[in-house]
Order: sequence, then C-alpha cells, then structure tokens
Amino acid sequence: MSLRAIQKQVQSFGNIKKITSSMKLVSAAKLAKTERLLKEVRPFGLGTLSFYKHYTHIDMLDYVENHLIFAVTSDRGLCGGIHSAVAKKVKQELSRSDQKFAKVVCIGLKSEELLVKMHKSNILFTVFKIGKDNPTFIDASKIFNECINVEYLACQIFYNHSVSRSSSKVDMISIYNTDLLLTVAHINSLEEVEEENMRSYIEFSTVSLLFYAMVENSLCEHSARMMAMDSATKNVTTLNDKLSLEYNRKRQFKITSDLIDIVSGSQVITEK
Repeated sequence: MSLRAIQKQVQSFGNIKKITSSMKLVSAAKLAKTERLLKEVRPFGLGTLSFYKHYTHIDMLDYVENHLIFAVTSDRGLCGGIHSAVAKKVKQELSRSDQKFAKVVCIGLKSEELLVKMHKSNILFTVFKIGKDNPTFIDASKIFNECINVEYLACQIFYNHSVSRSSSKVDMISIYNTDLLLTVAHINSLEEVEEENMRSYIEFSTVSLLFYAMVENSLCEHSARMMAMDSATKNVTTLNDKLSLEYNRKRQFKITSDLIDIVSGSQVITEK
C-alpha cells in the first residue's frame, strides 16, 4: 500500500472517530434524559403490575389462542442486538401452534423489518417515527386506540428491560381483556368500587403498562447505542494507531532510502 493510500485511510478513520464520538455523547445525553423520565413513569408500570398481581392471580397465556402482541422497538439502529432480541421472542411466540393467527403490532420499523419475511400475515400495523424522541403517554394511548376493534382475551408486550446501565434483557408484560378482568373473583369482590370506575381504571392501566414498556425500551436503546459507539470509537482508534505506525515506518524507510541515494551519488561525484 502506498503512503498516499495509507494517509487517506488514516484521515478516513479520524473522521469516523469524530462521528462515533459525537454519537456517543448524543446517546449519553438522551440516556440521562430518559432516566429522569423513567423515574417518573416507573410507578405507572410497577404500580399497575402490583395491582394485578394482588387482585387477579390469573395466568391464562397458555390457554388462550391468538394473542395480541406488541413488539416494542424503534426506527433506529446502531444499538447492538436489542431489536433482534425482541423479534426473536415474538417469533418464538408465533411459532406456537395455538398462535398461528395472532396479531402483532410493530412499534418501530425495526420490528417490522425483522418479522415481515416470515410473519407478514400476522402483522396488524406498524408504528413509525419511534426512537427520535422519548415516548409519551399520548403516543401509547393512540397506539392502543388503533387496536380497539381487535378482539382479544390476552395481550403480550415484549420489550427490553434494563438490568444495569450496560446490560438489558427482553421482558414480557401480559394484559387481559377488560371484560375478562372484571369477572375475576378478586376484582369482582371490590364492592366499594363501581364497575364503571373499575373499567376506566383497567383501560387506563393498560395504556400505562404500554407506556412504561416503551420508556423502558427507549432507555435500553440509548444505553446500547452509547456502548456500541464507545466500542466503535475504541476499535477505530486501534486501527488508526496501527495504520499511523505503518505510515511512519514506510515514510521513514523512504526517507532513509532517499538519503542513501543522495550520499551514494555525492560519493561518486567526489571520487571523480
């Protein structure tokens, strides 16, 4: 490889390093913003899950056919394998014999891209423009309102749950039809609460769980992208250092060769 070619590669790696470093800083800033949002949103999700755990005691996912499934991802990549991990869990669910006609709501373009090849008929609709800004409760409400005409008894939300600042895992939240929940003995025994109020709370809490899952997934995405850009920056730095060393060696070799030629030529002239 010529010196000029090596020099161009060194400059190219330097530009890539600037881009990855900038993306890392942007992801870190978005991560901090999403962490603050999640602190406010977490009571919505955990409080609702605690309510269902205390008053329902039902787990009928294995006995209900054709679930409504939410695959929570985003439109943006460069964040490791968190989107493919959600798609993998959804594919496992759709591979069950009793879920052949289940409907999937793809929240984010990435989940559609990963599912459309094998499960195009199962996709109900896709939500775009996810990932640029933090999700809001209104976003979750609009998504769930689009499913108002879909008949389902059980619903599953697959999303990435943050284990630590640098790692995450795919988690699942199960939701049941409002009419079904109202017939559950523990909820039905709450005589001091009117049915209309309980129905309103169940509908509100359902959207709250989707909102919580979307925010949690957004946090994992920013964290994964920050880690990916940090790793990319380190790799580019290593490659840049190796190429710079090779460039300096070849340049020094050329300078030495030129000096030898000059000295040899001067000696020949002096002897004459």
